[in-house]
Amino acid sequence: MNILVVNDDGIRGENLLPLLSCLDSLKLGTVYACVPAGERSGNSHSTNKYDILAENFRKSDKGENIYIHTGTASDGVKFFRKFIRTDIDLVISGVNAGFNLGRDIVYSGTVGAALEANMYGVRSIALSARKHGKNFWPILPGFLRKFIFDVDWMEAMCLNINFPDQEDLSDAKYVFTPVAQIAKPTTGNNDFNCCRNEGYITVTPLKVDLTDYDNLQMLLK
Repeated sequence: MNILVVNDDGIRGENLLPLLSCLDSLKLGTVYACVPAGERSGNSHSTNKYDILAENFRKSDKGENIYIHTGTASDGVKFFRKFIRTDIDLVISGVNAGFNLGRDIVYSGTVGAALEANMYGVRSIALSARKHGKNFWPILPGFLRKFIFDVDWMEAMCLNINFPDQEDLSDAKYVFTPVAQIAKPTTGNNDFNCCRNEGYITVTPLKVDLTDYDNLQMLLK
């Protein structure tokens, strides 16, 4: 298995090297990283597609399979496919330093990079937690192994996962939940409320298709 790690926090992101170490410890296959040279938070699914050039890409001094580039978070997938290899089995984006819940996912470079992988038929997982949060590290190896091998994704291509705040997540449950449609809801089955208020690890399947099918059907009548 070839696993590619991307992010929008860049090569200096505090969670990059720990995540690579976590994945290496699972011995799932070969783990690579292709990340921006600096922070690219809030750039959504933007791309500098005309700058996917050799002079804007190089190997990092942080590790054997770590590469950096001058583009956006989404460009990490493009650079890696162009200059290293196209046979990627899974993309993991993050762990983002800050939640990606509710409408914030529209702005998220972490989510944008995960969705970029889907455009090439590659499944992806976007991981996020509170900025400077550390509580998820003890459970992350087992959690990733479970979702990579044991959980049936059905036809889903991208899973957006957020870890809640409580100090000990050893007994935390995960729920599959939709994206919150209002800012900071305090009730209901939605990712923001379930994660921030009820303490669940939230898992939301996402896709690129932006079509409003209900209104499309109305307009076609």
